[in-house]
Amino acid sequence: MLGRVEWTVDGHPRTIGRRRERLLLGLLLLEMGRPLPMDRLIDLLSDEDERRSRADLYVNVCRLRASLRRGGADGSVRLVRSGSTYMLTGDPQLVDLHRFTRLVDLAQRGTEPQEVSRLASSALAEWRGAVLEDVASERTRRGVATAFDELLISAQLLRVAAEFKLRNYSSLAAELARLTAEHPEHEMLLAFRAATLYECGRRADALRVLSSARARMTARLGLDLSRELQDLRGAILRDDPVDRHIFRCGALGAA
Repeated sequence: MLGRVEWTVDGHPRTIGRRRERLLLGLLLLEMGRPLPMDRLIDLLSDEDERRSRADLYVNVCRLRASLRRGGADGSVRLVRSGSTYMLTGDPQLVDLHRFTRLVDLAQRGTEPQEVSRLASSALAEWRGAVLEDVASERTRRGVATAFDELLISAQLLRVAAEFKLRNYSSLAAELARLTAEHPEHEMLLAFRAATLYECGRRADALRVLSSARARMTARLGLDLSRELQDLRGAILRDDPVDRHIFRCGALGAA
């Protein structure tokens, strides 16, 4: 489900069918083990300019069942109907999205930086792209997938915080350059990037990151840096230790 909705057997992809059948499979996998009302499925399967019907849903279900049979589904995953709902049964750990969420949960509960970094890295390795990005409209993705986009950032922050605590500054600097390019106004990522550059002996670059962030926020929002980022900037200017400032910029960093 991450990047592409696809079904594999023994590492080999199997044909699922048309885009709408793959979207139906993705929606059912998203709620694996939980019944989805038909009306909810119809709404999520509908394009913005065309409303689907129950007849359309029945056709898509029949086609999906046929695709799963042809693809080698051995009963470990089953599409079942109960009243006015459909549900996909099976082990959630067969699905990359559910492996991702489980690993992030374990990382959030971790206490040792090495373990948190390992779990968060394993979670991020599952992420090949956004949930349902190749099959769902933007309207449908907003309805079901935005929470997972936020969970991705949480996983990235968990790994960054753990690697910072482990003092792996050199490798972290490159990673944070990429992350702050993707999320230029994310306060925690900016704080970690500035602090990491400072710990790498790149004080001027660290201050430049914060100055650029301040200029963007002022131009776009008319805002200054947050108090926490201003305190971090002051610590860098004074050549003070930055650890206590970086972990004040958000509860995640202090976890």
